[in-house]
Amino acid sequence: MPQGWSKPRDLDRLAEQRAQFEFEIPLGDLPGIPAEFSFAAEPVQVWLRFGRDRGVAVADVRLRAVLQPQCQRCLGTMRLPIEADSRVAIVDSAAAAGRAPEELETFLAPDGHSSLAALAAEEMLLALPIVPRHAEGECLLAAGAVESVPLSSPGVAAEGETQRPFADLRAMFERSKN
Repeated sequence: MPQGWSKPRDLDRLAEQRAQFEFEIPLGDLPGIPAEFSFAAEPVQVWLRFGRDRGVAVADVRLRAVLQPQCQRCLGTMRLPIEADSRVAIVDSAAAAGRAPEELETFLAPDGHSSLAALAAEEMLLALPIVPRHAEGECLLAAGAVESVPLSSPGVAAEGETQRPFADLRAMFERSKN
């Protein structure tokens, strides 16, 4: 049986009723969240308040979560707090989005129907960083960070050893001709 947040709802009607919702949702129940952001210590906290602004259905969307993605700098697990708060115009077409107040983000709800989870997921997607990584200098302090291994510069051979990266290139071309 679907949870209340996953059922399609008439968002225009919710705006007329000035409906308010507060719920916790498992991160995995938010549609479209990329796999690299799919782990969280706790459920996502979501607050929704519907209404109207200049004749347009709007939703004030607020969410809070702590995700646990892999840092792309050190490859260790990191703690990524997410807090988002915005006012969204709910539209049913691209033409309606063009008529929405410019200062509002738009949420496309075909035929005016969508789930509360989809509305929360869109806000989450906008709050996610393009590349998750620790702040500068935190990777060395991160628990589980990859040990620092000294790497030689590309093209630098060990002492006394000569590297010839293209030494076998001629032989490879000869083999491909046959």
